[in-house]
Amino acid sequence: MMYYTHLAFGILVSLFSITFFNINNKYIFILVAVMFSIFPDIDEKKSKIGRENKIISTIINFMFGHRGFIHSIYIPLILYLVFYYINKEIGVAVLTGYFSHLFMDALTKQGIRPLAPLINKKINGLIKTNSLLEKTFFLIIILLILYLLLVSL
Repeated sequence: MMYYTHLAFGILVSLFSITFFNINNKYIFILVAVMFSIFPDIDEKKSKIGRENKIISTIINFMFGHRGFIHSIYIPLILYLVFYYINKEIGVAVLTGYFSHLFMDALTKQGIRPLAPLINKKINGLIKTNSLLEKTFFLIIILLILYLLLVSL
């Protein structure tokens, strides 16, 4: 998925999560979740976040490749435990944003290996990255965000 689709889905999931988890610091929660909704693509040098963090991205890509270990469930779980210890809501926001990214990438033809490197079974979907279908999906996400915002006013 493109970064803007990850951002939009991160916003949508964080809006749902605020109510579900009874979050007090709503704006910080959304900000952290959205940041972590694009973070996993740090392993791709050509991604938006990879281009902005070239050295880190190059090192991570060299070590793990794209959609390898950084796109597994282990990193978000470790980050969740670290941040949860500091602040419960931040931990949940990190987990929410990161898993939103993994979920969206699992819908793509390229897919993810959620248990890599231990188990290399791939989960993949039907959406081609940057295709008309992804752009349609993005538009639907935006409309859902707008609906949620209008309903909550």
